[in-house]
Amino acid sequence: MRLVMGSVLPMTLQAANDLGIFAVIAEAGRDAKLGAPEIASKLSSKNPDADVMVDRILKLLATHSVVDCTLDDQDGGSGGQHRLYSLNSVSRYFVKNEDGVSLAPMMSLIQDKVFLDSW
Repeated sequence: MRLVMGSVLPMTLQAANDLGIFAVIAEAGRDAKLGAPEIASKLSSKNPDADVMVDRILKLLATHSVVDCTLDDQDGGSGGQHRLYSLNSVSRYFVKNEDGVSLAPMMSLIQDKVFLDSW
């Protein structure tokens, strides 16, 4: 199953990059922890379910340790829990550093349709 689903992680990583999810978290501060609704509100999407989709993307990335995920009690513990996401040492590679460099362009090249069709 792992071999069959091998393309899911890179494509999800590319989608997160294309949407600007990593940039939104980075702009909130180095140790920022944001929920999917907060992240989705800063994206240019008009989809009313954007927060659900962003949460799905980030859950998958958290499963592979690309971002960190913590659970936070809603309503002071009387309600459910919601997930807060933050950048870690892996996801920071996809955000421009102080020199303006990141791995995002390399990932975009490798995930590009022309590049993939050559296989």
